Formats: sequence, structure tokens, C-alpha cells
Amino acid sequence: MLRRRMIQHLREHNWTAVGIDFVIVVLGVFVGIQVANWNEDRQQSARQANYRERLRVDFVGIRERMRTHREFYREALAGGDLILSLVRAEPAALKTIEVDTGRMERALNALLSSRIPPPLPATYVEMRSEGQLSHIADSELRDRMAEYDRLLGVVQKVGDNTDHNLVTQSPILLRHFTSRTLEDPKALSGIREELVAYDLDGMRRDGEFAIAVKLLHRYAYNSLQQRERQLELIEAILTRLESTAGGKG
Repeated sequence: MLRRRMIQHLREHNWTAVGIDFVIVVLGVFVGIQVANWNEDRQQSARQANYRERLRVDFVGIRERMRTHREFYREALAGGDLILSLVRAEPAALKTIEVDTGRMERALNALLSSRIPPPLPATYVEMRSEGQLSHIADSELRDRMAEYDRLLGVVQKVGDNTDHNLVTQSPILLRHFTSRTLEDPKALSGIREELVAYDLDGMRRDGEFAIAVKLLHRYAYNSLQQRERQLELIEAILTRLESTAGGKG
């Protein structure tokens, strides 16, 4: 209808009416674009709010798992310290040291185990694949998540190397321990090794034994430091997510 009216005004050389019609068309296009942009911004804002909440839930879960890892590696370090203290103790001091089999079992199991780091949050991976990370308005949040992504890559590579070294060092440690395999539903593998006896004199005479313990102790220390740094980043990420909750972007 508007087009027919404009054609009629052109035929009549009614330039004032033509100008008014033109302004109406331009305004209509402009308003339409603005409404579309507003609608897209509204949808993007809602999408980002949903992503933020999902990220928060993901990182809370990862934080809890990381905390258990931290306690695990602290126990591994304590186990290494215990065994090394027995191996290095003066003969006279050994007579005053009493270590029960249960404590040695926990020390050995902690040293000979590792923990697989949690993968990247599923929500973060989804946002990255869909190009949504660039829509996060909080630059600090983006930086902290990118840093966590890079750190996890390092942790996974170090973890692979640690697992390889566990395989190579385990036979040296197990030379002087006698154990049996038991079912344990609480263990990740469903089984655990119950220590039956250990040969302290053999450990002290075996030069390779102390070296193996020190190496595994170092691996546990490195893993603990990595988990501590991951927890720091997770706390920073959660702080940013919680501070922007309900806000735009």
C-alpha cells in the first residue's frame, strides 16, 4: 500500500509527500533492525546467564574433587616422609620407633597411587565450540578460564609422565613388602592391597629403595602443587561467576 502511494505521489510530482513516504520507509527499516538487535541482545543475555550458572555448577563439582586430590597427595607426601624417616634413621633410634603395619600400608598405597585430574567443564567445552566465550563481558573471568584450560593441559601431561614412573618405580618399592589383594568397593579400582608384612632391614640395605621413594615423593609433591594452583584458579573463577550472577554478559 505504501509503495502504491509513493508511485502515485511520484506521478503527481508531489515531492513533499514522496519525502514523507521515504522517511516513513527509512524509519520502519530502522525500527525493525533495532527491534531485531534488541531481541538478539536479550536472547544472548539469557543464554550467557544460563551458561554462567552451568559453569558455576561445573566448577563447584570440580572444586570438591580437587580437594579430595589435595588430601590424597598430602597423604602420599606423609607416607613418603614416614618411609624415608625409617630408612634414614640411626640404628639406635630405630629401637625407639614403633610403626604398625596399618600405617605402613597407608603410606605404601598412597605412594603407589595417583589421581586423574578432572577434564574441562562440559559447559566450557560447549561454549568454546559454539564461539560463546567471546561473548563473556567479564574479561577477568575469560582470562582465568583460559589459564585454567592451559594449566589442565600441563597437569594432564605431567600426570601421564607420573603414571609411567609409578609403573617403573613400583617394583622397587614392592621388593620389601608382602601384601595380598582384597576387594574394596571404596577404592577406585574396586580392589586394594592389604599389607601383610614388610622388611625394614631390607629397605635400609637396598640403595635403590630410598631413591625410588624420593622420586615418588617428588611426583606427589609436584601433583599437590598443581592441584593447589588449580584450586586457586577455580576459586577465582567462582568468585567472578558469583559476582556477575544476574548481570549482563
